[in-house]
Order: sequence, then C-alpha cells, then structure tokens
Amino acid sequence: MTVNSGVKLNGDTLAGQLLSVVRALTGSPALEYARPPERLTGGFWAELVAFSLADPPLGWAGELVARLMPDPNVARKETIVQGAVAAAGFPTPAVRASGGPADGLGRAFMIMDRAPGRPLLADLAGITAIAQGTGLLFRIPDVLAVTMANLHMLDPEPVRSQLDSIRYAGGSVGKLLEAQRQLATGYERADLTKAAEWLIDHQPPPGPAVICHGDLHPFNVLADGDQITVLDWSSALVGSRAHDVAFTTLLLSEPPLAVPRLMQPEVRLLGRRMARRFIRSYQDHSGAVTSPAELRWHQALICLRALVEVSGWAHGGHPHAGHPWLVSGPAFAARLTATTGVQVQAR
Repeated sequence: MTVNSGVKLNGDTLAGQLLSVVRALTGSPALEYARPPERLTGGFWAELVAFSLADPPLGWAGELVARLMPDPNVARKETIVQGAVAAAGFPTPAVRASGGPADGLGRAFMIMDRAPGRPLLADLAGITAIAQGTGLLFRIPDVLAVTMANLHMLDPEPVRSQLDSIRYAGGSVGKLLEAQRQLATGYERADLTKAAEWLIDHQPPPGPAVICHGDLHPFNVLADGDQITVLDWSSALVGSRAHDVAFTTLLLSEPPLAVPRLMQPEVRLLGRRMARRFIRSYQDHSGAVTSPAELRWHQALICLRALVEVSGWAHGGHPHAGHPWLVSGPAFAARLTATTGVQVQAR
C-alpha cells in the first residue's frame, strides 16, 4: 500500500547508499540527486524511497522510486512479474533496475518509475469511506474489475517460465497452500495446520492459468484522472482467475477500515454491495464466471495466508501494529472456520 507523500531523508545513510548504487548501475560516478530523497508512507512490507536525478543518464529521467524488500526470494518474484506485465503494456511502473541484499542497500531492491495519482481509497479511515458512499460503491468495484480483467488477458507463460527458472516456491496456488501448511506447523499453530490440510484435501479443479496480482484492492491502485496504475506485485502468482477474484471480493466484503464499533455493520454492508458489483463487472469484462464454491475455497486460502502471516509476526516478536490483517483477523478466522470446519483463532 503506497501513497504519494513522504518524509525527507536529508543526511540519511540510506540516501548515500542509494546514490552509490545508482551511480554504479548507471556507470556515472558523478551523478547527484536533483532533490533530496524522501520516504513514501503507506507501505507495510517494503520500504519505499522517492528520488530524481540531476542530469540523468538515458533511461533514468523523471521521478523514480526505490522499493526495498525484506525477503530476497519474494523480491525476485515481484521484480519478474512486474517487469513482465509492464513490458506487456499493463499499467504498472516500469522496472529500471534491481538487485539483491549484497548489492549495496542491505536488502533486495527494485528501482522503478514513480506513478502519478492517489489510491482509489486514500486511507484506512472508514468514516471517509461511508461519507463517500454511493460514489465508492460504483467507482471502486468497476475500476478493480476492469483492471483485473485486463491483467487476466495477458499471456501467463513468460511469467510462469521465469518463475520456474528460479524455482520460486510460491508461484502457484498449490505451492502457496503447501507453504502455508509448513509455516503454520513451524509456528505451532495446530488449528491453522489442520485448516491447511483440509484445504489441501478439498482443492477445486484448477481453471485456466492467468497472471494473478494476488493483492488487488483500492490501496494498490493509483488513479490520476482516467489513468490508473497497479502497484505491489509481492503476492502475484500464476493460477486460476478465481484466486484473484476471491482476494478482491474478500477484501471488499471484509474491509480493514478503522471505524467505531457502531459503524462496523454499515461499513460491512457497503463492502458486500461493492463485492457483488465487482463480481458482476468482472464477469461482464472478462466473459468468465467463477463458481461460489470455488470462490469460497480461494477466500479460505487467503484467510489462511493472512492468519499465518500474523502468527509469524507474533512468533518473531514483530507485532506490525495497524496492519489490515490485524483489523480483519477475527472475520478471516470466522470465514476459515466456516469453510473448513476447523475452529480457528485469529491470533
């Protein structure tokens, strides 16, 4: 999740490291910033730094963003997917360069164009969402549906072949599910392990493979007038379109918005109306229909993934205060329990 505002990095070590990396990548040892870099706010997994260069070399003009990622394997996957869909003409920032933890920043990184605009939903304040009401109800589901349908029209083979070449463990739905089972076992979460085993034993037949964003929600889509840009490919995979549809309908139905308890039913009602509109719009633009049973299974997998991730934070002593998974955790646990019959706890 990213918004286009930030905090200056004057005198920050990261600013110096980033400039050294860019100088090495471009072969321009005298290169300087056009203005001091700034941290972009709104991200939960990766750190983002915006910058621009004075007298930039070819291919490095304009506003740029360095995305610093804590997991080099996920970072490599994300770079492959984003680079491939951008090359295919999909509206996501072009990747200018990338590297691993040993390449100067201490973490895996990607340097890309900075996208204009603001998220379809500007923040996690649910009161704002309710105030916008009908406008949100029509605009957000339709934009997400058209965007997803266009993504699913792309040829998935270039992405799949590159992920297979690096033997990425999370590049398909089956591999993602098995990874959640192993993680839940490692975190000593017997309830989540049993839920994962139920899902493994009850997998729906796979549909035709498409590129799934895996995290398409209003905070990962920037709008600049009629122009939209999709961000954050860290959850992308090649698999059934139902996986993508399930994620977006789940997040719309169970919006992780911070609102007073008395307003939660109204927010959830609005979210479920948006989810129904999204499904209708997606079917209209893609010509594809996913069954309710298939959606429920994939939604349960996404709930499992979120709850396993939260368990990992607790296991590692990093609470990630304010993360949407913490807000939606009880609802996700209830959904996973309803689908699998396993009594699942949110934490």
